[in-house]
Amino acid sequence: MDQLILTQMPKRLSRDEMNLAEFPLTVLSTRSNPKTKTLEFSDNIRTKNGELVDRKWIITGADKFGLPTASDDEVLLGLLKLTVESGMRNPKVYFTRYEILKTLRWTTEGRSYTRLQRALDRLSGVRIKATNAFYDNETKLHHTKNFGIIDGYEINDGRDGENKRSFFIWSEVLFKSFQVGFIKKLDLEFYLSLKSAISKRVYRFLDKHFWYKAKVQMNLFCFAHEKVGISRNYKYTSSIRQQLDPAFEELIHTGFLSKVEYYGKGSDCEIVMYAARGKPRSLDKPTEEESGRPVQPMLLPPSEPVGDEDRELAGLLINRGISAPQARRLVSGRSLELRGKIRRVIEHVDKLIAGNSKLVQRSPVGFLYRAVENVESFMLPGEDMGGYSRGDGASSTQHIKEPRAQKSSGKASSKTDFTLESRYLVERKQAISELKLSVEEQMLQNITREVREALSRLKGLISETRFEEAVNHGVDEKLAKLFALPDFSEWCKRNGHKFNC
Repeated sequence: MDQLILTQMPKRLSRDEMNLAEFPLTVLSTRSNPKTKTLEFSDNIRTKNGELVDRKWIITGADKFGLPTASDDEVLLGLLKLTVESGMRNPKVYFTRYEILKTLRWTTEGRSYTRLQRALDRLSGVRIKATNAFYDNETKLHHTKNFGIIDGYEINDGRDGENKRSFFIWSEVLFKSFQVGFIKKLDLEFYLSLKSAISKRVYRFLDKHFWYKAKVQMNLFCFAHEKVGISRNYKYTSSIRQQLDPAFEELIHTGFLSKVEYYGKGSDCEIVMYAARGKPRSLDKPTEEESGRPVQPMLLPPSEPVGDEDRELAGLLINRGISAPQARRLVSGRSLELRGKIRRVIEHVDKLIAGNSKLVQRSPVGFLYRAVENVESFMLPGEDMGGYSRGDGASSTQHIKEPRAQKSSGKASSKTDFTLESRYLVERKQAISELKLSVEEQMLQNITREVREALSRLKGLISETRFEEAVNHGVDEKLAKLFALPDFSEWCKRNGHKFNC
């Protein structure tokens, strides 16, 4: 399996595994009730084919040690930071108790060492049953898994060399998730500075979802009970708000949120949370000032030598959810021109996501993957005459049939009419290209099969190349009809103000 090598991160940044950011792992207090043996959370999501799937997240603690507590979340993130600093190379990570206590801002007195060991006991004893709830970034599917957090640990004083240093071992399931890139950056200093466990839990959940959007809206009860972990004994909107509002005030005061709004009443109450930055984090470009040192991308060593630009491109794709092996394959062997276009495609998809475009709502990562995979034919906004860059660098404007001059009361259509219709064809071609990337693969295959069967009588009458061109054209027209793309007159009415038509 390909291994991710992370460059040294600034001291203030750590990582968070995104399955653990989606559902709670711990109780919200610093002590767990010994009579409570399990925590259960659930929600539902809609798959790419529109099917509604129920997800369940069940946590059980060891009888002797109990369920993880709120402070164990801090320890978990501290362990992740140590793993990042070690290069994410091995599930077995060496450490000293002193360094992790300093990382967590805990005192270095005796009771902190005891507190750390108890946290490791609870994290080692916990099991998670994720039913349709564990996302595998390699297969791009939600799976059912039963897994632990830490397989084991050993505490030593470190006086006899590295072999006697303390260490912990990540579970195979979690470490694989790290390796295939289902982790995100986390500002550990900001997280530790938050005062309440609810603030910290809300921050982790929203920090994940603010990557692709600047606001998060969902049912209040689902958010409070299933995502934050507030007790279901709080059954009313008013009592839930009493728990959440102080955390929101803290997150607004510290500059993470700009505002929070509530809509509706009772079980239908919706909550909307707005990022203070006003834009998704995916659109941000980290600066040296933010990190205190030159920013390095996530690097992926390929099986064969590649240039720094290919490695950086792979890092950009990994950071947007594409698995490491797929990212390497997508950028490998691309020409200088196509590498530049891949960058523009990434920026374009980021903007579609930020604008909540219907083209990417079903699967942002899948859309990006197919756009980069077919980068030669993917049409970006503003490309001259819809021409996309082919592998040989030649313009492909010849693939767009030039419109016939329209008859008018004069001798011929004006140059302006020709230009407008050319613009229309460019935009239409671009819209169809994006539709091909956004629809389900099965739907596209069904449409292609139908068109191929309808045109089967032409086979043998024309060349194979012309037949495939006819099939592609038929698929384009069927998609345009299915998704009600405007004809020229409708387009002109909508865009007349732009072009004086």
